[in-house]
Amino acid sequence: MEENTQQVNTTEEVVDESTDGIKQLREEYKKLKAENKQFKAQAMTSALGQLGLEADKGLGKAVTKLYDGEVSVDAIKDFVAQEFGEVSNSKQPSDNVTNNVVEAQSRVEQLNKLGVNAEPVDVKSEFSKFINDSNTSTRDSINAKLRMLDSLKE
Repeated sequence: MEENTQQVNTTEEVVDESTDGIKQLREEYKKLKAENKQFKAQAMTSALGQLGLEADKGLGKAVTKLYDGEVSVDAIKDFVAQEFGEVSNSKQPSDNVTNNVVEAQSRVEQLNKLGVNAEPVDVKSEFSKFINDSNTSTRDSINAKLRMLDSLKE
């Protein structure tokens, strides 16, 4: 009977030691997982910053929630281009915006020379032309839609 009791005690000690080891491994795993998550978030913020996006606003926020691949600038840029269309660095003025401004200024000058009323006949048709124009960026399109909704509320 004493042998059985000793054997049971040794088995309990082995089980206790193995559960302590498992517990330590779980705690270490949780710690490493949290560190990995933090490093990935920092790398994502850095990569988005290089693309001219902010991780906590607009398109950058959407990318951080949707993207689950390799955290490199090229991979994220490819993902953004594939999912949302081309993204230009907002830090550098794009040629497209510059061309639109120059074009608009030349139209105003032409209208002033002709003495024609510059107000559009139908705001909705001008709005739909702007939205459907292939040169209009996604950001400008969304901005125009929001402004149109605001003006309709008033």
